Amino acid sequence: MNVTSRLAFFLALLSAAPAIAQQNALIKPGIQHTISLNAYADNWCVIFINGKMVAADSIDFLPHNQITVKILPEYPMTIAVLAKDNADPATGLEYGTQIGDAGFILKLGDGTVTNASWKAKNFFKGPLNSDIRNPVVQHTPIPANWYAVDFDDSAWEFATEYTAARVGPDGDYVASSFTGAQFIWTSDLNLDNTVIFRTTVPKPANYVKAWNTTPDLNVGNLPQELLPTTTTTGGTGSDAGQFVNLSTRAFVGTADGVLIPGLVIGGTTSKRVLVRAVGPTLTGFGVTGVLADPTLTVFRGTTTVATNDNWQEQTDSASVATASAASGAFALPAGSKDSALVLTLTPGAYTFRVAGAGGSTGVALVEVYAVP
Repeated sequence: MNVTSRLAFFLALLSAAPAIAQQNALIKPGIQHTISLNAYADNWCVIFINGKMVAADSIDFLPHNQITVKILPEYPMTIAVLAKDNADPATGLEYGTQIGDAGFILKLGDGTVTNASWKAKNFFKGPLNSDIRNPVVQHTPIPANWYAVDFDDSAWEFATEYTAARVGPDGDYVASSFTGAQFIWTSDLNLDNTVIFRTTVPKPANYVKAWNTTPDLNVGNLPQELLPTTTTTGGTGSDAGQFVNLSTRAFVGTADGVLIPGLVIGGTTSKRVLVRAVGPTLTGFGVTGVLADPTLTVFRGTTTVATNDNWQEQTDSASVATASAASGAFALPAGSKDSALVLTLTPGAYTFRVAGAGGSTGVALVEVYAVP
């Protein structure tokens, strides 16, 4: 290569350098790359896209609320939605005496809409046989990672479409936001109360991702971070992952505002548990506005398993103190108005209703411990 050729070669490299640098530079996504998401649920929903939570109804159940947010689409795009109707966990009824209906609708700015091609599966049904006088419900445990991209929903049924007239949307609902979309639910709009929907939107033919960077912000563990405190053993073999303790603290109101967490015992073996509703003792931990006199009732379906108001006012109150020490729970002071029970529960679904004696309200902690 002569001097002239070498000079031309190096000049060509220099002229190409900005283009090469530009190709290697990080390109940050902008608002122009986002699309709109509109969703409406009767009564509530949370939405995940590609395993990340992107939207949740900020109003619990009433009034009905339309969600409108911007999302950054990446294809293929897996959408997973958990939708709930307003239904008492113990009876399946709303407002104490009624059978409600439900419905969910969604539309994305790329044209994705809800329709009968989505998968749908129910996890809470009731009252069975529409019996409002003797209501019985059926709870199915919600599977882990139901929102994940690789979750297998192949065995699920397809969603059923419903007209807006059948669902009867009210509150903050703008029909023009959902042109082309259909209301969906399972085949039982009245009795199915907790439903998960899933679909995957394929990569459009001419789609080219316009950015090449990912955020440093990590929200991948958000679903676990939002759950109530749960502790499991770190053992191996048959002991690995056994339930040890579940607890959650919340404000306890009246009527539909009481605290009702749930627990499902699997397998074929009964479990001995300590269940506590702690109110006044929380003041010792710096909690204010506590529920002064909590009452605790344990249900299996609509059947009352046991109830307590004031932990020492029961035949075998000593078992509560013994079980608390054995399971690592903090001690309840003698004579306190906290409630507690030691029970042997057979496999099945249970709910724990915490309310205030005489209609009182305040902050309470409900705990369930496995008793060694």
